[in-house]
Amino acid sequence: MGLNQAETLRIFATTFRNGDPAYAGPLAGVALGLQSFHIFELKDEIPADVWAADMAMEELEVEDEQIAGICQTMRDIRGE
Repeated sequence: MGLNQAETLRIFATTFRNGDPAYAGPLAGVALGLQSFHIFELKDEIPADVWAADMAMEELEVEDEQIAGICQTMRDIRGE
């Protein structure tokens, strides 16, 4: 998930794991059980040249504290 707002991350991650919390969309009541990860959490898994070409500019637009908060939000959602 490439979103950077905590509440939006929570909604998407909850939907992927437990189904649509608003019971308004096609995943209403459909628990897929999927774990969600933000792209910033996967940086160490991505080859440096690929990261530089595809994500470096986006990373520059986000403060380090915000990245840390995003990663913590995702760990909290996963229950880690």
